[in-house]
Amino acid sequence: MVNKLVSVAAAALGFSSAVLAAPSGWDKWSGSKSSHFPVVDKWLENHYPGKYQPCTDRNIKVRKDFNSMPQEERKAYTDAINCLRDQPSQLDPAEYPGAINRYFDYATVHVNKTRVVHLDGFFLIWHRMFNHIFESDLRDTCGYTGSYPYWNWPATADNLEGSPIFNGDEYSMSGNGYFTNDDPIQLGPTFSIPHGSGGGCVHSGPFAGMNVTMAPVSNQFLLNGTEPPHSIYNRREKCLTRDLNTFVAQTWTNYTAVEQVVEAPNLVRFEELVNGVIGGGALGIHSGAHFIMGNPASNIFVSAQDPIWYPLHTMLDRVYTSWQARHPEVANSTHGTMTAQNLPPSANVTLDSVIPDSGYFSKGQQWTMGELMSTTAGPFCYRYDVNI
Repeated sequence: MVNKLVSVAAAALGFSSAVLAAPSGWDKWSGSKSSHFPVVDKWLENHYPGKYQPCTDRNIKVRKDFNSMPQEERKAYTDAINCLRDQPSQLDPAEYPGAINRYFDYATVHVNKTRVVHLDGFFLIWHRMFNHIFESDLRDTCGYTGSYPYWNWPATADNLEGSPIFNGDEYSMSGNGYFTNDDPIQLGPTFSIPHGSGGGCVHSGPFAGMNVTMAPVSNQFLLNGTEPPHSIYNRREKCLTRDLNTFVAQTWTNYTAVEQVVEAPNLVRFEELVNGVIGGGALGIHSGAHFIMGNPASNIFVSAQDPIWYPLHTMLDRVYTSWQARHPEVANSTHGTMTAQNLPPSANVTLDSVIPDSGYFSKGQQWTMGELMSTTAGPFCYRYDVNI
């Protein structure tokens, strides 16, 4: 089965921009082992008997909305990210000049794996594991003990710069960039979006003055199935920029759009609504979240340079986890091949397929898709504060 999903600027799906009242969390955690994923967990136990310790209400971690976390916990989280920025890179500087510290090692791995973990069958599960590895590093390397946060897209859609996550104070994820211009942003031959309210250097909050090291990479390498030149890893240092975009937020990441995704009857439809399909003039909720931020966060290759990448993808995992919980009969479905757009042609991804590694962060470990389908079994033991 060829996966024909596109995650940036290529959706044929439009959503109402009306923002409804927040859903109240239809299936809250009961406190019992693996209560959300009985079908998935049964499969995992049958295939990997005794391999993993049980996940219970005693040892489970709870991921929370960044905006709901106490100020000191939010600051401890951003302090831990800055701690990773202070750690030396473990990559060869001659081969990866843009990997200037441990934090940018993650961004470099993401660039390196882009063509095998986007627009294909590994997309959701690889990002679930990559975020888990990053969380573990914050805890093990930098001593972070708080909750791992998500960016609640619809809750911030009407007031991006007034939300705790983007208000620019010391407890935020930093705010907008300086305003640059009002020119529309062209995303395709016949598709553009209004400019956001920034576009320049981020100047407030814990990441003010932060530089990124790798320049945006053309999406054509992804869509055409061609290998980009190694020069994409060259060090081209410039300030971190953001362009907070209320139009995109209200149009493609509102409560109605998120609810439609979680109600999708199968994984094929779910991924269409998340990422969009080729040939249209709209964004899915995941690509929409990226374009709320502007460059570099809106570039599929180098987006992980902006620290918002991690709460953004924790929210994506929350959406996916909520969909799995609502649709237990298809919760362990797979869809797509092993390469973006099936270019070059590759095998279908199955539950027994080994996911691409995360560079040295994987520590030589390998996981199959089936091992990672549940957040409360296998190597994971976490839930979200409230399901969608």
